[in-house]
Amino acid sequence: MLKRTFQTRQADSKIPPQTHLAIHSQRRGQGTPVLTVLTGTLNDTQEIWCRWIQQEGRDTVIWTPRMTKPLSISWLEKLLARPDLQYQLLLYLAKISHYAPEDLILKLANKSSYELDIFQQQLPVQLTTQGSLLLKWFLTQITLSRELTPDLTLNLAQAIQLEDDQNLAQGIMTFTELLPAAILPGLLVEVTDDELLQRPFIRILAQIAERLPEMPIALSIMPAHFENYCTKAPESRTKAMLRQSVIETRSHTDSRGTLPDKTDRILQQYSAPTQLYEEAKSLLQLIAEKKDDPSLARSQAEQFLFHMLEWVPETRGVFQLNVKMPFKFGNRPMEIDLFATSDQIALEIDGYYHFQDSESWRRDRRKDFILQMHGILVLRFLAEDVVSRLDEILDAVRQALQHRRQIIN
Repeated sequence: MLKRTFQTRQADSKIPPQTHLAIHSQRRGQGTPVLTVLTGTLNDTQEIWCRWIQQEGRDTVIWTPRMTKPLSISWLEKLLARPDLQYQLLLYLAKISHYAPEDLILKLANKSSYELDIFQQQLPVQLTTQGSLLLKWFLTQITLSRELTPDLTLNLAQAIQLEDDQNLAQGIMTFTELLPAAILPGLLVEVTDDELLQRPFIRILAQIAERLPEMPIALSIMPAHFENYCTKAPESRTKAMLRQSVIETRSHTDSRGTLPDKTDRILQQYSAPTQLYEEAKSLLQLIAEKKDDPSLARSQAEQFLFHMLEWVPETRGVFQLNVKMPFKFGNRPMEIDLFATSDQIALEIDGYYHFQDSESWRRDRRKDFILQMHGILVLRFLAEDVVSRLDEILDAVRQALQHRRQIIN
C-alpha cells in the first residue's frame, strides 16, 4: 500500500517541478509544515531548487553527507555571507531601542563588555538564553567595527553552541528572535540512501519545518531509495510529512527505458548526473547506428567509461584518458585508452571489428605483450559492453585495483 502511494505521487511528474514548488511555498505561507522531497540526481534537484529559490529572492545551502563540515556550519556560513545581515540586525535593535541605525553604531562603538551587558539588559525585550548569547555576539561585532563575514562562522557557532547538527533546530529558531525569518537561508540536503531517512538527522529537519514553516527545506534523493523508505520504514510523523511532498525532478526519465536495467541501477546507485545518463544513451544509439564506422563509438565509449570512473568514489582520480607511454609501439609512442599510473593498470576499449579483422587482433596481442613486459596489467572491454555490461566492467576494475594494491603492499 505504501509503495502504491509513492507511485501515485510520482504520477504527478507531468506537472513542472516549479509549479509543485510554488504550491509548497503557498502551503508554507499558510503555516503548514512542508519538507519537500525532490527525487532525482543531486545535479537535477539542485538546478531546479536553486532556480526556484532565486526567484523567491532567497539564499540556500546545498549540503551532502560527503561534506566534511556539519550542516549547521554550512548554514551559518551562508547566513554570514549575506551582505545586509548587520543592517537587518540594526533594524531590529532600532525598533526596540528607538535609536536610528546610524546612531546605534555610534552609541555602541568602543563599548566594553560590561557596558554592552548593561545596554543589552536595558533593552525592552525578553529573549531566550540562546537569543541573549546571539545578541551579545552581534553587539560585540558592532562594537569592534567588525564586518560580518563567513570567516567568523566558527566563532559564532561556539558562542551560541551550534557546532554540530544536534542543536540545529534550536539554533535556527534562535535567529528568528533577532532577524526576519524571510532572510534565513533555505536548505537542500542530499540523502544518499534510504537508511539515512530513518536517522535522527532527518527528524531534526522535520522539526525545523514544523517550528518554522516559512523556511524552505528540501531533501534530494534518488527515487529507488525513497521508494524503499516508503515500503520498509515504520509509520511516523516525519514519514507522513515526506510522503505528502514528493516532486520528481529527473530530467533523464525519458532515457531510462533505453538503458539496460542493470546499467540504470548502477547509475542510480551512484546518483549519477544527467550527463552520464545522456552519454550512456548516446553511446548505445551510436553503436547501433555506426557499425560501419566503429572508431567513433570506441572513442565515445572511452570517454563514457572515464567519466563513470571519475564519478565513482573508489576510482575517482585513479585513471587518465588517452595516455602516451614513455616507450614505443611500432614507430610512435604507445597510447593507452585509460591508464592508472600508480597501480600500473591499462584499460583498453575494443570495437567488435577487433575480432573480425585478423590484423587488428594480432596488433592488440602485440600491444598487450609489450605492456606486460613493462609490468602493466591489461584489461580489455568491448565498446558495446561499456554501457550494457557496466556493472561487470566496474567490478573487474575494482578487482584489478585490489589485486595490484595487495601486491604492492
